[in-house]
Amino acid sequence: MTAVTTRLATAADRPEIARLLREAGNFRAEECDVGLEIVDVFLGTGATAGVDGDYPTVVAERAGVVVGYATFGHTPMTVGTWHLYFIAADAQIRRAGIGRALCEAIREMATERGGQRLVLETSGRELYGGTRAFYAATGFTEEGRIADYYASGDPVVYFVWRWSSQDAGAFGGNEV
Repeated sequence: MTAVTTRLATAADRPEIARLLREAGNFRAEECDVGLEIVDVFLGTGATAGVDGDYPTVVAERAGVVVGYATFGHTPMTVGTWHLYFIAADAQIRRAGIGRALCEAIREMATERGGQRLVLETSGRELYGGTRAFYAATGFTEEGRIADYYASGDPVVYFVWRWSSQDAGAFGGNEV
């Protein structure tokens, strides 16, 4: 199997990121639009752009082909808390280490910038059961739920992955 590598996204990656969002199977059209909007912020030239801006974005590649992406950022008004906004892997090759490689890249980048934890929110619907299992296996802990958050019958589930700057690079979860 070809190794998964990660790097910062470039403008040339935007069409592949759009494809990953559309083909993920669990994002609504408006979520895909928002995902691309924040990628555009990262790719822009303003004060909030780039790796030290609001929405650093990384892609995962196998054999030079973009097979996953993630957007994250420091959570304003916190010390050491980062937020995972979007993550998607090619639907045809899931369970190939893509999500894990993206999470590790995020952890390394956040740690270099004082990060101590990564927070995310996801749906509690059955459709997202595999997603929640992935997060748990990667080292995230479910920390809370709010019923009917996204819509009636669709709760939000909050996960947190905690680490210290001394243990960067080691996953705290179980194998997926």
